[in-house]
Amino acid sequence: MICLDSNIILRFVLDNDPKLSPKAKAILEKIQLGKIKTYLSLLAISEVIFTLERSYHLPKKEIVKTLSIVFKIPNLKVENQKLIKEAFVYYAGKNISFVDAYHVVWMSKKKINKIYSFDRDFDKISAIKRLEE
Repeated sequence: MICLDSNIILRFVLDNDPKLSPKAKAILEKIQLGKIKTYLSLLAISEVIFTLERSYHLPKKEIVKTLSIVFKIPNLKVENQKLIKEAFVYYAGKNISFVDAYHVVWMSKKKINKIYSFDRDFDKISAIKRLEE
């Protein structure tokens, strides 16, 4: 098992680097063909999302669509993939950050319905009560 860093996914998705993008594509082809098995961590996914949003200004729905395609690559194990897919619903549908969306789903699984936060985006989620004090 080999860990896959966010920059491989970014170079593949963006296809914007004449030297690194073909290398990223070749790595993902090896993964798809079963020549190597890889693991993509939640932190790497979060970094990809943050970069696509902030640096490349991609819309959330496009990010979700793109990553959903990447997640289907055989032999690519995605950490907490089920939770991530559920978080995508809140991320794009409620227009909140990916990390906040992941927290919403994670909290639901843990049967937690309150959060201490100054982030008012949690107010968009009726199942969550945000506390400040």
